[in-house]
Amino acid sequence: MTVFEDISAISPELTTEELLRYLIKERFPGKTVVTASLKARSVVVLKLVADIDPTTPVVFCTRGFRFPESAVHRQRVVEQLGLTNVSQSEGSELEVRPGDHDHCESMWAESEVGTGRSYEIVHLNDTLAPYECWISAVYHVPSPPEERRRVDIEGRLVRVNPMVRWSKDEVRTYMRDHKLPYHPRALRQKPAAPAADEAPPPAYHF
Repeated sequence: MTVFEDISAISPELTTEELLRYLIKERFPGKTVVTASLKARSVVVLKLVADIDPTTPVVFCTRGFRFPESAVHRQRVVEQLGLTNVSQSEGSELEVRPGDHDHCESMWAESEVGTGRSYEIVHLNDTLAPYECWISAVYHVPSPPEERRRVDIEGRLVRVNPMVRWSKDEVRTYMRDHKLPYHPRALRQKPAAPAADEAPPPAYHF
């Protein structure tokens, strides 16, 4: 049985916390990385990971403009959870390593006003090179139901989607019960879109 088959076999029986603990502490100690954004689902994953091992490497994905509040909010999350191994990638790592796969996260960049947004790809080939297990937790773009796998194999990496079983209500309840902060923009209504003759505002993400 391969490593992937072994993990896939036991995964259905484990809670999210149990699965993450097994990966981080038992199966891939020192070889597990988390990619994250500042979305609520991502913050939940970071809380679970921090409770298991706050030294687990966390890479915040970013691309282009960020909302001004994002840097302050990210620091608040990191300090509150006690994460100690945090870095950032802008996703320009396009070169795929021999025998591997193009590893990337998908993100939406949204206009500060109105409803416009753009789709962006964050390539992480160099960032993920030292690791064997990838906990993918950016959660900007929901995957179609037929593609929702809790554990998958992507090139040489075991890729894990830890929140695949969680509903929106479960995420909200967890955030509330553990007093986890939402990004300020997640709680704010957007202003009206600019007039047609005005220049469109830049798109930001968090």
